[in-house]
Formats: sequence, structure tokens, C-alpha cells
Amino acid sequence: MKKLLFWLALIVSTVALIGSCAKKDDATTAATVTFTSTTTAAGSITVGSETMSGTYVSPCNSEALIATTASDGNLPSDLVAMRDVLVVTSDTSISEETHGYTDTTCSTRSYYSKDGNTSFSVGVASGDYYKVTYTETSFKALVDTTAAETWWEALMSTGLTVGTEYSSGGSLKNQLNLFSVTSTTVQIGDDDNETYPTAMDSQVMTKQ
Repeated sequence: MKKLLFWLALIVSTVALIGSCAKKDDATTAATVTFTSTTTAAGSITVGSETMSGTYVSPCNSEALIATTASDGNLPSDLVAMRDVLVVTSDTSISEETHGYTDTTCSTRSYYSKDGNTSFSVGVASGDYYKVTYTETSFKALVDTTAAETWWEALMSTGLTVGTEYSSGGSLKNQLNLFSVTSTTVQIGDDDNETYPTAMDSQVMTKQ
């Protein structure tokens, strides 16, 4: 919510659906300061009159659709909750992350995936949002369970090891997106290398 080509091929459509439903569903819990990111935050990025810095975390989304989608094989079979995370990693880069969990309180992780985006540039305002561009330069994933390992290996057609982070290059494509930023929150759209999105995709992420 949210991507590399293989991620776009399957996950974006699923996560976009989950994200959009999550905005209407009450099966969420507030973002918590006990969340610890494995990505190092640094720098800051000005978006309009606001400044992004540090780590932003969405509520824990345990909507029933996640478990249903997982049981259908379109997500790891042990997945029952997810959350979006955004980390500002420098004055010109961010990490867009999805963290999946095996419990409804987002306490026990199934996996995480991270898109590393560089050359982050802010354009003009588009209603309540700002148009931004960046380049996808890296992808990382870590599986914590055998169910997540099986699913990700099938998706990527490569071997993974539980507990060991997988890393590869990104698409290197210039991506277009929309960002909505306040003094304490960030919400983003689903990036595309040809057109800007027309709506927000992620849940609202609150600064930790």
C-alpha cells in the first residue's frame, strides 16, 4: 500500500484493495510508539509548508479481508494483519514499507518488504496533495515464518532464508505519486511511472 515489477504484478492490487477497505473498517488499532523500525531515519523533506522527518506508522489493520486474501493464496497463509510504514532516510530519499503480522495486534511479524526510493522531488500542489517524483533504487524483504518464506519464494522465483534480509535493485524507474503531509501524519498514493494516482492508497501514518 505500497513497488518492483513482481510486487506490482500481484501485491499492489491486493494491498490497494485492503488499504481502501481499511479506511472504511474499524478493525484497526492506533499506531503505537512501541513500533521499532529496522530502517534508520535521517534528514528531512519539505512538502509544501510541512516537513517530513523520522518514521511514520499506520494503525494495525486486522480487517477480515486480509485473512481471507491470505487463505486464497494471494498473501502469506499466516497473515492476519498489516501496517504501512514510511521512513525518511535522507533529505532526498524515503523507504516505503509494508509489515505483515500473524496476529491481530501486529505483535508477531510474518514479513516485511521495503521499497527504497531516491531522488525525491516535490512538485506542485494537487488539491490537498502534493505531486512528488522519485526513483525506485532498491527492494528488501525479510520473512520471519515458513509460510511467508513459501509465499515470497513463489512470488519472486528465488530462495529466501527465514530471518535473513533479501536485497535487490529496484526498477530504476521514475515514479509519480501524491503525498498528503501534516505536522504529524503522512498519507500517500499508489505510485506509477506514467501517471499520477487520483486518490490516497495507504492508511494514514502517524509520526513516531
